Amino acid sequence: MHTQGIHLLRKSRRLWALSALSICLSVLTLMRSASTDAAAVEVEAEDAPIPITSVDDNVLIATAVSMSSGDDSVLQLEEGTPVIVHYLDAEIPATSKDETVSHLLSRLKIEPGPLDMVAVDSTSEPVEITIGTQFVYYDTVEEVTESPIRYVDNNILPTWSEQIITQGQDGVHREVYEVVYENGQEVSRHLVESVDTEPTETVIERGTLENFAPNDAKVTNIVTNADGSGKLVLENGQEVTFSKTMTMKATAYTTGDPGVGTITASGSTVHLGTVGVDRSQLPFGTKMYIVSNDGAYTYGFSIAEDTGGAIRKNRIDLYYYTYEECIQFGVRDCTVYILD
Repeated sequence: MHTQGIHLLRKSRRLWALSALSICLSVLTLMRSASTDAAAVEVEAEDAPIPITSVDDNVLIATAVSMSSGDDSVLQLEEGTPVIVHYLDAEIPATSKDETVSHLLSRLKIEPGPLDMVAVDSTSEPVEITIGTQFVYYDTVEEVTESPIRYVDNNILPTWSEQIITQGQDGVHREVYEVVYENGQEVSRHLVESVDTEPTETVIERGTLENFAPNDAKVTNIVTNADGSGKLVLENGQEVTFSKTMTMKATAYTTGDPGVGTITASGSTVHLGTVGVDRSQLPFGTKMYIVSNDGAYTYGFSIAEDTGGAIRKNRIDLYYYTYEECIQFGVRDCTVYILD
């Protein structure tokens, strides 16, 4: 595979090669004229030589004629910049004195011919300036197809909750061209490689429950109104409203207890936040926020999804992952915020 680069040919002999995708002109950041377009400089006539042009975002070429006429103000080098000039098979070291490339070459008594072009590589130290009559480089053109997004609904997460389950990748159609420049103009362009990478899917899980939060979402403030309603203020700034509070006795259960499987009485799969209730008091789907009155436990945001013969009015059963957690919780009085 050809990689993006630029090469200098002089008298059919390859004299210069720059590494793939590494050609970066720091002089672009030193432009004195903010109105100069880094992509190309406008030409007055179709056949006129281009004074200064960039062959891509990283490569700048100037004709020696245009530079000698003072048209290289964008090719400004900072004070004290070490430089090596490649010219006529020689390597000439120098140090910039806050000057343009043409001024530097004049100070070094280097006089490029009228057909010569100048290119600058500032990706390494010292900065390399190369002079020659023909440049061959490999131009990479890419067309990106964004990763398609598929949403998966989660009915126990709030509507404002989204998380990436699978991070996809963009697809890329890449074409590599061999391009020849002479006298500051492109004279030929040939496709040498074409590669396609198909995009892969990004999967995002999103909640569908209004006025809810993840089970372990942290509540930083609770505001209670005179009628018993109020709001829970979350750490992320979201607010969840409740219609009333109830004091209830809570126990704990887990999968593996006698008669307890992984599917609740409402048909959902058990999870942290599943609560067994007396359906005559709290219907399935009731959203709650539960904390123990002794301050030892915050069970968090929960949904009434299960029931059982031992659960009676003013009693709830909280699902935990392990038997040990259930034993530690024991039996506790809890405050249950009934969410809107």
